[in-house]
Amino acid sequence: MFRRSIMKAIQFHEFGGPEVLKLEEVADPQPGPGEAVLRMHSAGVNPTDITTRSGRAPAPAGGFVFPSLLGREGAGIVESIGDGVTNIAVGDEVALRNASYSYAELVKSPAENLYKLPKGLGMLEASTCVITCSTAWDALVNKCQVQAGQTVLVQGAAGGVSVAAIQIAKLLGATVIGTASSDEKLAYASAQGMDHGVNYSSGTYADKVKELTGGAGVDAVVDGVGGNAFLESLNCIKPNGRIAIYGTAGGREVTLNLSNIFRLRVAVLGSGGTGTSHSDFAALLQMLADGRLKPTVERTWPIAEVGEAQRFIEERRVMGKVAIVMAG
Repeated sequence: MFRRSIMKAIQFHEFGGPEVLKLEEVADPQPGPGEAVLRMHSAGVNPTDITTRSGRAPAPAGGFVFPSLLGREGAGIVESIGDGVTNIAVGDEVALRNASYSYAELVKSPAENLYKLPKGLGMLEASTCVITCSTAWDALVNKCQVQAGQTVLVQGAAGGVSVAAIQIAKLLGATVIGTASSDEKLAYASAQGMDHGVNYSSGTYADKVKELTGGAGVDAVVDGVGGNAFLESLNCIKPNGRIAIYGTAGGREVTLNLSNIFRLRVAVLGSGGTGTSHSDFAALLQMLADGRLKPTVERTWPIAEVGEAQRFIEERRVMGKVAIVMAG
């Protein structure tokens, strides 16, 4: 009798804390037309994974179905391809973007979401840069349209997207001011290219940002914090400035005086990694390969310990990115 092969993947059967994540046996995926199956090397661990696991993420169309897989990015080696796939071949090392899951030994994906890695870029590094670099690029280039000579404020400057935003903003010729909750995190962000740091643990900081900009304020803000940080962003922005929001780690709801927006003619724009085009993301991978952008993998865990990796993020201990590794 035919018996389908079995792989291991992280699943959860209910919402909850990191303890609900279980390494379980799942049937091997098989590629259909236009699809490929990867043997995963590693996967980036992201705050969005945590909001999904905890039940705080918006439910998908049709509701949430358990057991559920998890993960949004990764890298691995192409193991098999379906009919019509021409952009990759079996044996290629690729980055996985817009994944429906990635915490698994094997992952099936549309081939259009897979990018052959340029020479010089390793799979671990690639697996942690998919979301960070594409989100930062969308915020800075597509939404805020940052130009050389402008000043950018990056909220929560030691986080994964923020570090990518610092590096990309410097490539664009901008001056970067960053905020963080500790001097240690500011030192880390400075090592990534940040020009000026502001410790927000003591409260409001718009006056400090205005001082650093000669009273003018900043041209653009990249904000993955939300909450009170968003209100402070409005106090830091100059007239006709742009604020790109990609996350709400500090809170989803604020009480807002709308006159602060129209009085300064400020544009508040939603941002995310899917806003970066296929060609721009391929260019970002090349920037990582040739050293213009630098991956920032702080720590890795084996796949069975992904709960500890998520706990590390929830405790706000991470600087840069963390990942899970599938073998070894």
